[in-house]
Amino acid sequence: MTADQANVLEVLPIGMFEDLPENMHRVETPKNFSVILCDEHANLSRDALITLRAAARHDLFPVYWFGANPPSFADAVFPEISMQTLQLAYRDAQEQYRRIGQVAASHNDEDRGALNLLGYLVTRDIDAVPAWHPGSRSSVTYARLRPDLASRSLLSQLHRQGMLERTFWRKTHMCRKCSSARLNVAEHCPECRSSDLVEMDIVHHFACGHQGPQNAFQLTAGGRMICPSCEQMLNHFGVDYDKPGRVELCQNCQTVTEEPEVNFECLDCKTLTPSDEAPQNNWYQYSLTSLGRETVISGRLPVPGLETALGSFEPSKDYATFVALLDNGLSTAQRYGRPFGVCAMRFDQGRDDDHQPRPVNAASRATLIKLLREILRDSDFLYAEGEQIVFVFPETDAGQLDAIIRRIEDGLRKNMTDQPECRFEDWSDRTVRDILRGIRDVR
Repeated sequence: MTADQANVLEVLPIGMFEDLPENMHRVETPKNFSVILCDEHANLSRDALITLRAAARHDLFPVYWFGANPPSFADAVFPEISMQTLQLAYRDAQEQYRRIGQVAASHNDEDRGALNLLGYLVTRDIDAVPAWHPGSRSSVTYARLRPDLASRSLLSQLHRQGMLERTFWRKTHMCRKCSSARLNVAEHCPECRSSDLVEMDIVHHFACGHQGPQNAFQLTAGGRMICPSCEQMLNHFGVDYDKPGRVELCQNCQTVTEEPEVNFECLDCKTLTPSDEAPQNNWYQYSLTSLGRETVISGRLPVPGLETALGSFEPSKDYATFVALLDNGLSTAQRYGRPFGVCAMRFDQGRDDDHQPRPVNAASRATLIKLLREILRDSDFLYAEGEQIVFVFPETDAGQLDAIIRRIEDGLRKNMTDQPECRFEDWSDRTVRDILRGIRDVR
């Protein structure tokens, strides 16, 4: 906020705000406003906020709520609309814009979303804390984050780049068809898929050895069970019979099973997903690191390395997982005399005007990932950092490794319009320690 704007706030009222104090100027159309005032009937959906953000003077504009049912991301909530509460909102907005003024503007549109998210955490002095939200298809929301700025993938990216640290919160399961996390867990009959199951005891008759569900044993007028195999009466538990376990009886098809299927039933598309096949999501609480705060002040994201682009690519491993797989794979290969290929690929794009390494551009990264999807096998894995990728190819001898390298080089040459300079080094004869030292050199 400039000095000229310090005394009068350009406010966009949404709802019944008939009178405003002199230090608030009503913006009749959503254009060049600084603050949003909402009554309890306002609709601030994610799409609405995206539209409003495009017309605001600053992407991090404050939102003030007057009345019941406020959203969790409101900067302040007041019980009613009055001159007193409007003045309180005015004073809070002045403080908000003092903090917003310390946030540097984005140097390019590509960084805008990340810098907005970091800036929001800084100016509101909050962490990104997940919470249950049954109305959402993901069943989880970051309630204190403004919906137009919140992005789970962006939070994960900023964590990989060292600007956020995270703490595990929950694991959720998803429908394999529509990815909704709104699921009902139920046991189903393995034959007809009905969930109308009744649990009952198994009865074991000692004398003849017959064993079956209790409903198969007829009852006498006195309530004694009769064995369906030998027709003897079972008088005493522990003497004539026992109950060694329980089974499930399907009321639909009468199938008896000891192990009913456990499925997730999607509340949105009704698809049944076996519990052991349901995709999973890990949710984390995120907080700013010192690098994240420095980034907000500078307005410049660190140069993105290949680890950012490859973060969701399945063969790409985090450092700890990569080290464990490498150590186990190499020791196994040495023990049994099996081939084991390791190579490093480095990109060199030169440096920019600030003497920072030029990153591989987004189009080239997308081409590289597509190429690696075609070439890498299920057993192959990699670790990326900066502009270097270390590939590990189990059961791969020198000739096969050379052929893989040529395929990658040919694919880059044919599919990349902006040809980055890259070179490969064969690290197959290195020890685990030497391989990790080669990685640390670019970390």
